[in-house]
Amino acid sequence: MIGMSTKSERVSTEQEKSTRGLVLEAARRRFVSFGPRKTTMDEVAREAGCSRTTLYTHFRNMEDLYGSLLNQDAEAFIEEASSVLNETGNARKKIRRIVEITRHTYARNHVMRLALVRDAEMSLEPVAHAFTRDQERRIIELLSQVIKEGVVEGTLRPLDPERVAYLMFHLGGFLVERETSGTADYNFDEIMSVMDGVFARGIAVPRPEDS
Repeated sequence: MIGMSTKSERVSTEQEKSTRGLVLEAARRRFVSFGPRKTTMDEVAREAGCSRTTLYTHFRNMEDLYGSLLNQDAEAFIEEASSVLNETGNARKKIRRIVEITRHTYARNHVMRLALVRDAEMSLEPVAHAFTRDQERRIIELLSQVIKEGVVEGTLRPLDPERVAYLMFHLGGFLVERETSGTADYNFDEIMSVMDGVFARGIAVPRPEDS
């Protein structure tokens, strides 16, 4: 009986996760088209093919639903960006990879991008604000870790890792936002090469080929 109960509970949990996932994807479709401000819980329930009761079992209100979607996508993004730490290559290459992952993530995830730029019509404050501040903190921590590794490996000179990461985050974030919103003035790969060169000469240990 205990084994049967455990199996039943496991099936129930899996069903709840599946339903929650369907609701989040339904919310994503509505948010991309209309934004969370112009989306109702009833519309999300219809889009997901579930009842209002089921919807409210998983999410208290629109702010909870919107924040849950952002957090789900943010976790996937941070996990992918953090995997760079285990890749081969020096710190400069890893920094570039993190920027590339950020670019690709925000290019395909319109809900995250609109939260990042805090679009008044297509996002919800203060949920979007809390999301962007948390993203900033976590990416700066990741960049700081890569910079520390670069100092240890001898490819970066010893500067304040957190402050350098802060500068990288905000400059890179600005370029990513312009690129993914279609307002970039320069080709992204070209401008990233320029930024890489500027940072390389500024934080890398001087080498004969850099002179």
